[in-house]
Amino acid sequence: MPYMVSICGHKSSGKTTLCKRLIEILGGNLGLDVGYIKHCHDSVISPENTDSGTIATSGIKAVLWGTDGIRAEVLKQDFALRDVERSFFPQQDIVLVEGGKSLPLPKIWVGGKSPSADVKGIFAVFNGPENLFPKLPHFQPQEEEKLAEWILQRMGRKREHVVLYVGGQKIGLNDFIMNFIAGTVRGMMSSLKGIEGKNRDIVLVIKEQKG
Repeated sequence: MPYMVSICGHKSSGKTTLCKRLIEILGGNLGLDVGYIKHCHDSVISPENTDSGTIATSGIKAVLWGTDGIRAEVLKQDFALRDVERSFFPQQDIVLVEGGKSLPLPKIWVGGKSPSADVKGIFAVFNGPENLFPKLPHFQPQEEEKLAEWILQRMGRKREHVVLYVGGQKIGLNDFIMNFIAGTVRGMMSSLKGIEGKNRDIVLVIKEQKG
Protein backbone atom coordinates (compact mmCIF):
# COMPACT_ATOMS: atom_id res chain seq x y z
CA MET A 1 0.00 0.00 0.00
CA PRO A 2 1.28 3.49 -0.75
CA TYR A 3 2.03 6.03 1.93
CA MET A 4 -0.63 8.74 1.62
CA VAL A 5 -0.35 12.30 2.87
CA SER A 6 -2.75 15.22 2.56
CA ILE A 7 -1.56 18.68 1.49
CA CYS A 8 -4.34 20.90 2.81
CA GLY A 9 -5.08 24.51 3.63
CA HIS A 10 -7.48 27.31 2.83
CA LYS A 11 -8.20 28.47 -0.72
CA SER A 12 -5.23 30.09 -2.50
CA SER A 13 -2.84 29.02 0.26
CA GLY A 14 -0.36 27.46 -2.18
CA LYS A 15 -1.40 23.79 -2.00
CA THR A 16 -1.10 23.14 -5.73
CA THR A 17 2.27 24.85 -5.97
CA LEU A 18 3.62 22.75 -3.09
CA CYS A 19 2.19 19.52 -4.56
CA LYS A 20 3.85 20.19 -7.92
CA ARG A 21 7.20 20.84 -6.26
CA LEU A 22 6.98 17.76 -4.02
CA ILE A 23 6.04 15.57 -6.99
CA GLU A 24 9.08 16.91 -8.82
CA ILE A 25 11.39 16.18 -5.88
CA LEU A 26 9.91 12.87 -4.70
CA GLY A 27 9.45 11.46 -8.18
CA GLY A 28 12.61 12.89 -9.73
CA ASN A 29 15.35 13.51 -7.19
CA LEU A 30 14.32 10.75 -4.77
CA GLY A 31 13.13 8.21 -7.35
CA LEU A 32 9.76 7.36 -5.80
CA ASP A 33 6.71 6.26 -7.76
CA VAL A 34 4.34 9.12 -6.92
CA GLY A 35 0.57 9.37 -7.34
CA TYR A 36 -1.59 12.47 -7.02
CA ILE A 37 -5.23 13.04 -6.06
CA LYS A 38 -6.97 16.40 -6.15
CA HIS A 39 -9.80 16.08 -3.64
CA CYS A 40 -12.56 18.62 -4.15
CA HIS A 41 -16.25 19.15 -3.41
CA ASP A 42 -17.27 19.83 -7.02
CA SER A 43 -18.81 17.38 -9.48
CA VAL A 44 -16.19 15.79 -11.72
CA ILE A 45 -18.08 13.19 -13.81
CA SER A 46 -18.88 14.19 -17.40
CA PRO A 47 -22.47 15.41 -18.02
CA GLU A 48 -25.04 12.70 -18.75
CA ASN A 49 -25.52 13.93 -22.32
CA THR A 50 -21.94 12.93 -23.18
CA ASP A 51 -20.83 9.41 -24.13
CA SER A 52 -18.64 8.92 -21.06
CA GLY A 53 -21.23 10.51 -18.76
CA THR A 54 -23.99 8.19 -19.99
CA ILE A 55 -21.82 5.10 -19.50
CA ALA A 56 -20.58 6.21 -16.07
CA THR A 57 -24.20 6.78 -15.01
CA SER A 58 -24.95 3.14 -15.85
CA GLY A 59 -22.41 2.07 -13.22
CA ILE A 60 -19.62 1.14 -15.65
CA LYS A 61 -16.10 2.45 -15.19
CA ALA A 62 -15.38 4.81 -18.09
CA VAL A 63 -11.91 5.58 -19.40
CA LEU A 64 -11.29 8.46 -21.82
CA TRP A 65 -8.25 7.82 -23.99
CA GLY A 66 -7.09 10.78 -26.01
CA THR A 67 -3.98 12.00 -27.73
CA ASP A 68 -2.86 13.73 -24.55
CA GLY A 69 -3.46 10.91 -22.03
CA ILE A 70 -6.12 8.95 -20.14
CA ARG A 71 -8.83 9.99 -17.69
CA ALA A 72 -10.93 7.50 -15.71
CA GLU A 73 -14.46 8.18 -14.49
CA VAL A 74 -16.30 6.09 -11.92
CA LEU A 75 -19.72 7.21 -10.71
CA LYS A 76 -19.87 6.18 -7.07
CA GLN A 77 -20.66 8.66 -4.31
CA ASP A 78 -19.63 6.49 -1.37
CA PHE A 79 -15.98 6.04 -2.36
CA ALA A 80 -13.73 5.29 0.58
CA LEU A 81 -10.04 6.17 0.66
CA ARG A 82 -9.18 2.47 0.44
CA ASP A 83 -11.27 2.13 -2.75
CA VAL A 84 -9.32 4.89 -4.47
CA GLU A 85 -6.02 3.47 -3.28
CA ARG A 86 -6.73 -0.06 -4.51
CA SER A 87 -8.28 0.97 -7.82
CA PHE A 88 -5.84 3.58 -9.02
CA PHE A 89 -2.61 3.44 -6.99
CA PRO A 90 -1.83 -0.22 -6.20
CA GLN A 91 1.94 0.05 -6.73
CA GLN A 92 2.79 3.67 -5.97
CA ASP A 93 5.24 4.41 -3.18
CA ILE A 94 3.47 7.60 -2.12
CA VAL A 95 0.27 9.43 -3.02
CA LEU A 96 -0.14 13.16 -2.42
CA VAL A 97 -3.73 14.21 -1.80
CA GLU A 98 -4.33 17.89 -2.48
CA GLY A 99 -7.13 18.85 -0.12
CA GLY A 100 -8.81 16.10 1.86
CA LYS A 101 -9.12 17.97 5.15
CA SER A 102 -11.81 15.49 6.25
CA LEU A 103 -9.88 12.36 5.24
CA PRO A 104 -8.14 10.20 7.86
CA LEU A 105 -4.64 11.01 6.62
CA PRO A 106 -1.51 12.65 8.02
CA LYS A 107 -1.68 16.27 6.90
CA ILE A 108 0.71 19.06 5.97
CA TRP A 109 -1.06 22.36 6.62
CA VAL A 110 -0.25 25.07 4.09
CA GLY A 111 -0.52 28.80 4.81
CA GLY A 112 -0.90 31.09 7.79
CA LYS A 113 -4.64 30.81 8.44
CA SER A 114 -5.61 28.41 11.21
CA PRO A 115 -7.67 25.35 10.26
CA SER A 116 -11.08 24.66 11.73
CA ALA A 117 -11.25 22.49 14.84
CA ASP A 118 -12.48 19.46 12.89
CA VAL A 119 -9.27 19.14 10.83
CA LYS A 120 -7.34 16.32 12.48
CA GLY A 121 -3.94 14.74 11.87
CA ILE A 122 -1.79 17.78 11.02
CA PHE A 123 1.85 16.78 11.48
CA ALA A 124 3.71 19.62 9.76
CA VAL A 125 3.21 23.21 8.61
CA PHE A 126 4.40 24.78 5.37
CA ASN A 127 4.66 28.55 4.90
CA GLY A 128 2.97 29.33 8.18
CA PRO A 129 4.01 31.38 11.23
CA GLU A 130 5.89 29.69 14.06
CA ASN A 131 3.02 30.34 16.48
CA LEU A 132 0.74 28.16 14.33
CA PHE A 133 1.17 24.68 15.86
CA PRO A 134 4.48 25.65 17.51
CA LYS A 135 5.25 22.05 18.52
CA LEU A 136 5.16 20.81 14.92
CA PRO A 137 7.98 21.05 12.36
CA HIS A 138 7.72 24.13 10.13
CA PHE A 139 8.99 24.45 6.57
CA GLN A 140 9.19 27.58 4.46
CA PRO A 141 9.29 28.23 0.70
CA GLN A 142 12.67 27.16 -0.73
CA GLU A 143 12.71 24.32 1.84
CA GLU A 144 10.66 21.90 -0.25
CA GLU A 145 13.59 19.48 -0.58
CA LYS A 146 14.00 19.48 3.18
CA LEU A 147 10.25 18.76 3.52
CA ALA A 148 10.48 15.92 0.99
CA GLU A 149 13.35 14.33 2.92
CA TRP A 150 11.31 14.68 6.12
CA ILE A 151 8.35 12.93 4.45
CA LEU A 152 10.72 10.17 3.34
CA GLN A 153 11.81 9.68 6.95
CA ARG A 154 8.18 9.52 8.07
CA MET A 155 7.66 6.79 5.50
CA GLY A 156 10.55 4.86 6.99
CA ARG A 157 12.22 4.95 3.60
CA LYS A 158 15.59 5.87 2.21
CA ARG A 159 16.73 6.91 -1.23
CA GLU A 160 16.37 4.01 -3.66
CA HIS A 161 18.45 4.00 -6.81
CA VAL A 162 17.47 0.43 -7.74
CA VAL A 163 13.87 -0.82 -7.66
CA LEU A 164 13.08 -4.53 -8.12
CA TYR A 165 9.66 -6.03 -8.87
CA VAL A 166 9.12 -9.80 -9.01
CA GLY A 167 5.71 -10.96 -10.22
CA GLY A 168 4.36 -7.44 -9.73
CA GLN A 169 5.49 -7.29 -6.10
CA LYS A 170 8.11 -4.77 -5.06
CA ILE A 171 11.11 -6.34 -3.29
CA GLY A 172 12.98 -4.39 -0.63
CA LEU A 173 16.73 -4.11 -1.22
CA ASN A 174 19.54 -3.06 1.09
CA ASP A 175 22.34 -0.75 0.00
CA PHE A 176 24.76 -3.58 -0.82
CA ILE A 177 22.30 -5.35 -3.13
CA MET A 178 21.26 -2.08 -4.83
CA ASN A 179 24.88 -1.16 -5.49
CA PHE A 180 25.70 -4.69 -6.69
CA ILE A 181 22.80 -4.80 -9.17
CA ALA A 182 23.44 -1.27 -10.44
CA GLY A 183 27.16 -1.88 -10.87
CA THR A 184 26.66 -5.22 -12.66
CA VAL A 185 24.02 -3.96 -15.10
CA ARG A 186 25.81 -0.71 -15.89
CA GLY A 187 29.07 -2.61 -16.34
CA MET A 188 27.50 -4.98 -18.87
CA MET A 189 25.79 -2.14 -20.72
CA SER A 190 29.04 -0.23 -21.11
CA SER A 191 30.11 -2.83 -23.69
CA LEU A 192 26.94 -2.54 -25.80
CA LYS A 193 26.89 -0.50 -28.96
CA GLY A 194 24.36 2.27 -29.54
CA ILE A 195 23.91 3.43 -25.96
CA GLU A 196 27.04 5.49 -25.56
CA GLY A 197 26.43 8.71 -23.68
CA LYS A 198 22.89 7.76 -22.66
CA ASN A 199 23.12 8.42 -18.94
CA ARG A 200 19.48 7.70 -18.12
CA ASP A 201 17.37 5.39 -15.98
CA ILE A 202 17.62 1.72 -16.99
CA VAL A 203 14.60 -0.59 -17.10
CA LEU A 204 15.45 -4.29 -17.37
CA VAL A 205 12.69 -6.94 -17.65
CA ILE A 206 13.56 -10.63 -17.25
CA LYS A 207 10.64 -12.82 -18.26
CA GLU A 208 10.00 -16.19 -16.63
CA GLN A 209 11.35 -19.14 -18.60
CA LYS A 210 8.79 -21.88 -19.14
CA GLY A 211 9.42 -25.50 -19.84
